[in-house]
Amino acid sequence: MTDELTYRWIDDDGEFAGVIDEVAARSRYAIDTEFHRERTYVPALALVQLGWERADGSIEIALVDPLAVDVTAIDRLFAADIEAVFHAAQQDLDVLTHTVGSIPRHFFDTQIAGGFVGYGTPSLSALLNGELSINPPKGDR
Repeated sequence: MTDELTYRWIDDDGEFAGVIDEVAARSRYAIDTEFHRERTYVPALALVQLGWERADGSIEIALVDPLAVDVTAIDRLFAADIEAVFHAAQQDLDVLTHTVGSIPRHFFDTQIAGGFVGYGTPSLSALLNGELSINPPKGDR
């Protein structure tokens, strides 16, 4: 595993459609959102982060700007018969429901799974440390 991750910044509808096509061809992908909740009744989506393994085994990461693209296009990915992997999915699912109007058809929540295998309050750091002996720097959390 390399210490440096690279990513693609997506702020164009055509590029976003291409990312959706790439991800939809895989069996699973990781997804995370960032959102703004201050002074709003409904959380405002600020970033969508997607990660997936390419056919050659490399990891691809896309950071999608939902203010620059029509983020509802991701509904096509959500409807696909592939698995979305979240950590602590509840808030992500809430913001996606309000912004996109749907959530992934199939998903796996690592926080809930961690609870089933004995972690009391499974933070992502605790799971990475306990299962993979990885200790991410505080700034990467």
